[in-house]
Amino acid sequence: MKTKVRVVLFGPPGSGKGTFSSQIKKILPDIPHISTGDIFRENLKNETPLGLKAKEYMDKGELVPDEVTIDMVDDRLSKDDVKNHGFILDGFPRTLNQTEALTKITEIDLFLLLDVSRDIITKRILGRYSCKNCGEIFNKYTLPPKTDGICDKCGA
Repeated sequence: MKTKVRVVLFGPPGSGKGTFSSQIKKILPDIPHISTGDIFRENLKNETPLGLKAKEYMDKGELVPDEVTIDMVDDRLSKDDVKNHGFILDGFPRTLNQTEALTKITEIDLFLLLDVSRDIITKRILGRYSCKNCGEIFNKYTLPPKTDGICDKCGA
């Protein structure tokens, strides 16, 4: 039996959305974790029309308009992995306009708010670092690599 669940994670940076997503993926390994940061990086890297449009705003130091962000998320949610397995959406929606658009794009089974104290968030953010080779994220307090100084993912 296929399990298809559509989850939206809310919470400030450092609240544990990525960590929580990893835990869900242990139970539902086929469910894609979709973060708006990853969507933006992918569109910019591949120089898609939406990525190029976003880059125009980013190069001027402006916020990317909701319409561009919504279109990027809509495009990602139309992929086969999402159609077959659902998703964990992280970092979207952030505005009322985005929320209204999301409800038109797809049904949501579960909204989760990760409510974490400011002190814990500060500690998590200050302890965060990534592998320079592959980008894997670690935290010196909550998620250190198995061997100090060596990336668990790529061995660098």
